[in-house]
Amino acid sequence: MSGVSQDWIFVFVFFGAFAGVTIAEIYWLSGKLLVPIKKAMTLVFVSNFLTITLGFLVTFVLFALLFAVAWDQNTTMPGGEVGAWAIFIAGVGFPVLLMAAIRRLLIVGMRIDLISKPLTYSILSSLIFFAAVVGIPAIYLLLP
Repeated sequence: MSGVSQDWIFVFVFFGAFAGVTIAEIYWLSGKLLVPIKKAMTLVFVSNFLTITLGFLVTFVLFALLFAVAWDQNTTMPGGEVGAWAIFIAGVGFPVLLMAAIRRLLIVGMRIDLISKPLTYSILSSLIFFAAVVGIPAIYLLLP
């Protein structure tokens, strides 16, 4: 991937996957589960936006911390290699767990009773969202 145009294509692929999964989930909630469209849009947009902004910010900070420790050879990571792996796993897992928690709280807070298993829905929809939003751009990077 070289040049400015290739970088922007990657950004468009990311936001295209974001928009596609968001629209598909709203359609599924309102069409299949008969959730009112305003509640479906609120649930999906709020959880997706907070996860992308707050979740990826925390991941960025954690990875910056790892990079800063790895950059300076005189600094040791508290906990050694186990500590580094714990921060890495926390950085990768935080956005997914944040999204599942936000969705679960929004389902209860907005009194959406049409979702029979809200915790299962929250976890599965979060995993599907991240598989698309991270997976599709990653596949794009692998293409020649």
